[in-house]
Amino acid sequence: MDKIIDLIIKNNELLFGTNPRVEKINVGFTNTLYRVNDSYIVKVCTDVDNEEEFKKEIAFYNSNKDNSLIPKLYYSNTDKIDVPYFYEILEKVNGVSLYNVWHTYTEEQREDIIRQLCDAMKQMHSIKGDRYNWTEYMKKEFNPLYEKAKELNIFSDEEQQLLEQAYSDFDKYLESDEFVLVHNDLHFDNIFIDNGRIKIIDFERSMYAPRDFELDIFYRMIRKPWKFASEETEEYTEAGQYSNIMSYVNRYYPEIVNTPNLYERLGIYDIVYFLAQLVRHPELDELKKDVLSAAKIVTSRDKNIIKKW
Repeated sequence: MDKIIDLIIKNNELLFGTNPRVEKINVGFTNTLYRVNDSYIVKVCTDVDNEEEFKKEIAFYNSNKDNSLIPKLYYSNTDKIDVPYFYEILEKVNGVSLYNVWHTYTEEQREDIIRQLCDAMKQMHSIKGDRYNWTEYMKKEFNPLYEKAKELNIFSDEEQQLLEQAYSDFDKYLESDEFVLVHNDLHFDNIFIDNGRIKIIDFERSMYAPRDFELDIFYRMIRKPWKFASEETEEYTEAGQYSNIMSYVNRYYPEIVNTPNLYERLGIYDIVYFLAQLVRHPELDELKKDVLSAAKIVTSRDKNIIKKW
């Protein structure tokens, strides 16, 4: 990879200068990262299977050029003519992830951070996409996972009936008219803070979806904050410190919370998410309980599971 970064540096001499400081960053699984002059991040897509996701991220940056709460994209290249990989040059984000510091903040500071996050989401969601059949999209996500679960004999007959009832309610709850650009991986490891100001990173999972789908991972993080934390920050993730977040979202971005049938929709998203994990780890009873709890929300069999914010 030394030859690759040398090529990128040479091709972008006007940006980096003739003798820049280059440091490889030992993070990332599908991309190779370099820090240049402590001001830029060079992100090289060294996994060919990740190229479509990489292009999504580039498109996201290009669609959000005026959003000051995300890093600036200085340059991207996907032609593989001079450099045999997709790559992008980004603003280096200073600070630390929210997971590192959330436990140290007062509620007043936390509210201000969520206000900033709501502003960032509003800007992202102002970019509209073409309408498509969201119900069918979610059914296609669910069906192969459920078939695999049945092959593995994970659920009893009664539990299968519950899941199939929830599936039959997809048509009732998932109809959507408006599709917007969502980050689709919004948790505190992807939100950095520096001197009280946030920046959102990692847009490879971005997509056009109903506005409420942005809450899918975000609301799951609030309920199970340790699930998305790194090993270094997991010890700081006490659920009680996250309990007021959705009330702040309701205050600063009521449009996203006021989605019709929001609880049932989030329940459907939970079913698909936890089912995907369960078929990979069928031995984990907690994941099975998460799937069934979500199904009960969708079918309205257990209203006590739903926590109002």
